[in-house]
Amino acid sequence: MGKKSAKSNDEVKGDVNMSPMIDCCFLLLIFFVVNATAITVAKDPSVNMPSAVSCSELKDANGCIVVNVFADAEKMSPKALEKYRKSFPAETLWGVSDVNGNSKGYTAGQTQELTDFIKKQKELMESRKVDPAMIRLYLRGDMAAPWERSSTAIRCAAAAGVTNIVFGTLPSK
Repeated sequence: MGKKSAKSNDEVKGDVNMSPMIDCCFLLLIFFVVNATAITVAKDPSVNMPSAVSCSELKDANGCIVVNVFADAEKMSPKALEKYRKSFPAETLWGVSDVNGNSKGYTAGQTQELTDFIKKQKELMESRKVDPAMIRLYLRGDMAAPWERSSTAIRCAAAAGVTNIVFGTLPSK
């Protein structure tokens, strides 16, 4: 009989290459982080929202066009007034943020520009395949702001083709 070779008695060890799995995990992580941050609502800290006895939390911010309605400067709290003055000129009545987080203010004479902004945001959401029923105006009105300013923002949204309105409030304490 022949002599057995030494190699047949040794176990063969195989190593698994983990690099492709790690790359895949990082790509998935980046995908979820990018998509999770795209559906947040820009909240202007200078808007003092009213509280409501019965309200529900906004579950899905996807499709919201946010319009902040400001109060007159003399009716704002000092903290809110300071934040307001840093972001907008004194005569600003409505503040908006686009999907990139860029803020812009509109005055009483700029209702057509506000309408154009809402229309542009609506078209952008439609191009991103957002369900038309989910495209809505998220109106964050200061509790000291005159109703006429909210009414004007609603009319601008209607002229832009957005008829679904969500009023932002805080839950009562």
